[in-house]
Order: sequence, then structure tokens, then C-alpha cells
Amino acid sequence: MYTVAFIFKRKPGLPLDEFLAYYRDSHGPLMISLIKDKGLISYEHLPVDTTVTDGRYVADDGPAFDAISVYSFGSKEEAEACWAIPEVIADSAAFIDFDTMVTLPANRRTVFPV
Repeated sequence: MYTVAFIFKRKPGLPLDEFLAYYRDSHGPLMISLIKDKGLISYEHLPVDTTVTDGRYVADDGPAFDAISVYSFGSKEEAEACWAIPEVIADSAAFIDFDTMVTLPANRRTVFPV
């Protein structure tokens, strides 16, 4: 299995509520329709928790990122083919700030529950 996490911010000027609504209601369903039959095993959204505004989890100027998407595929080749789909690129570019995005290929290991 090949897992990759994308940690990203919204495009400058895009209000957080609009970003989160688009991520949930448009981007997620579109990604599933485009890549579910191309080796996708799982796809998770981890949007910023807007109810946490201070404390140990949030910097004084707010969260450093707005969301994390975690995708798992059968292979790296399947994932790479999906990232090259023009509709995937165009839709992501509509609301994600690619200049600040962090991409982490990862080895998934469940620690709990065992």
C-alpha cells in the first residue's frame, strides 16, 4: 500500500468557511468520482478544527494549515497516475495554495487498536 498526506492552506483571500465547504462538498466527492476505480483504497479529510482558537494546538496567529488529506493506493504508480489527471489538478488548484503545501509519502502503521 502507498499512502500520501497533503498538508495545505487555502488560496490567499479565500475565507475559511468557504474553503471548508468546498473541500467537503465539492472537492471530496469529485476526487472520489475521478479516482475511486484507479487504485484508491482510502481517502480521509482532516479539516482544521475551528472551535480550537488557543492553547497548545494553535499558534498565536492561528493554525499553520487548514486541512490534511490522506490518500492510500495500491501502489505509488497508481497514486502518481491520479495526480496527473487534469481535473484533479484543476480542482485542487481552485482552492489550495500549492506554494505552501507539504506532501508526505508515508508508511502506514496502525499502532492502536491492535
